[in-house]
Amino acid sequence: MDQIVPRTADVLPSAPEWRKSGPEAEERVVRLITEAIQQNRLQPGDRLVERELSDGAVANRQAVRQGLARLAQAGLVVLTPNRGATVVQYSPETIRQIMQARIVNEGAALRDLAETMDDAGRDRLVDILRREAAAYDDGRVTEARHLSRAFHATVMELAGNEMMTRFVNELIACQPLLGNSRTGKQSSFSGVIAHTRTVAALLRKDGAEAEAINTQLLLALEREFLREATAEPG
Repeated sequence: MDQIVPRTADVLPSAPEWRKSGPEAEERVVRLITEAIQQNRLQPGDRLVERELSDGAVANRQAVRQGLARLAQAGLVVLTPNRGATVVQYSPETIRQIMQARIVNEGAALRDLAETMDDAGRDRLVDILRREAAAYDDGRVTEARHLSRAFHATVMELAGNEMMTRFVNELIACQPLLGNSRTGKQSSFSGVIAHTRTVAALLRKDGAEAEAINTQLLLALEREFLREATAEPG
């Protein structure tokens, strides 16, 4: 599979048969596809071929199918009888629902975090923010967007609600697939300024302000995704 490289097979070129099945093999399949999505090497609608996944992840057919089932449950893959697996392609309405769920849950987390954030939490957010800004400045857009998603995921983790964190992390993992970039043009959207303002509000213990800033950022991101998802191919 051209889009999914480097292959796990390059790391485990002579894996014994027992390494090709079970939870570890399934996890390799999940990681292979997830990383390709996060790095924009897989796009919405791309077909996933079992044989190529098996070679790439050093996994047998059963492990590949179990891994695909996990990704389908997470909303990243669509399994169609007699047609196999494809990367999910979200409708505009689903994009709106995903972003609304993030707005509600991230807002609650920010209100909580404003009351509890310690120096270690501050340092983690500031470190991500600095690396995100540097990546954008250097033109490393894919890395910058990965760090942007990490910023939001870290906010959820620091807020301390494990169930809400798990739910929002699944939504964040969908983000690279929400906009198709069908025009062939790379979006210039950046959340660095909003993230900077969010951290400042948290340091002032102003949860309402942090929530408001994040909500405006996510609404702007939603509009960007909807423009990309409905654009004519370039």
